Amino acid sequence: MTDRLIRLMRIITLVQAKPGILARELAERCGTSERTIYRDMDALSAMHIPITHMGHGKGYAFIGNFALYPLDWSSEESAAFSQLSDTIEMIKPLMPRGFESAYEKVMAAEYKHKADREEKREEKMENAKKEVGSLWLERNGAVPEQFHLIHVLNAVLKQTSIRADYFDNAQEENGLEIDPYYLVPLENRFHLIGYCHRLKVIRSFHIHDLTNVKMTDKRFSKEPFNLQEFTKQKWSMDEDSLRVVFKVRFSDSVLEEIRKGKSEIVPVKIEQQGKYAYFDVSLERDREFIDWVTKFKEAAEIIEPAHYREVLRYQLEKWLSLYK
Repeated sequence: MTDRLIRLMRIITLVQAKPGILARELAERCGTSERTIYRDMDALSAMHIPITHMGHGKGYAFIGNFALYPLDWSSEESAAFSQLSDTIEMIKPLMPRGFESAYEKVMAAEYKHKADREEKREEKMENAKKEVGSLWLERNGAVPEQFHLIHVLNAVLKQTSIRADYFDNAQEENGLEIDPYYLVPLENRFHLIGYCHRLKVIRSFHIHDLTNVKMTDKRFSKEPFNLQEFTKQKWSMDEDSLRVVFKVRFSDSVLEEIRKGKSEIVPVKIEQQGKYAYFDVSLERDREFIDWVTKFKEAAEIIEPAHYREVLRYQLEKWLSLYK
């Protein structure tokens, strides 16, 4: 048991020091097998250590800005040691025993320091936004599209109306009430398709040009609407472009049921090793799919697309805040 605890702590340090590290390298550095590393990752997940696998060939990393601070080194000392990364393999044979693990801890400390700096930078940006006004910042590119994406997608999934200001082609529209129908990715940008109460028509909106987005308490039902026909006329998008590939990690028992075809929704691919299942879902049915996944509770975790994952995390944080 002691050996395993030591190995788990070493895995945490290695992932923090080198985000994207592969299971193969973790096994080599910990002196064990890849199979054992996968079991250790399951154990860390059960302990709520937020390590995620970023996909085939992309390795492991912490979710968000989570980090453990293993040593109380100054930022100057951490930065100095971090510069050894390009030559570490050459000098390692010349270093005394224990140097490599000490180096990993310093790199982990540097990672934490960077995470802290990034958090402070975001905090300053938020304060600046309040001081000079959100509209000016958004029009000048200081607030990323992701700022509104989560709130809009949350409203789409809940079928809840939003209020927002919209600025496009030098025309400003304030206080629009929109029933958000679909969020469509196109050329690395997201477009919201929804019913505009002011013009009483179904329109498309660039997410980047929406500001002051707020969810209302008003629920809506979609008007009769052909998404494929709308997108084909507006952007010449074919049916295959209006689909979402979800990557979901399941527990062993649930994945086995899915593999045997006992689930309502059939995956297009299963990765037994990582406990992942992939589902090809039409954009019109993304809400149904999310509802289906959440029925499994902690036995299922959406890995991709990231914005759906963030919506669920946002919702869970809101629920958690009620019980603090």
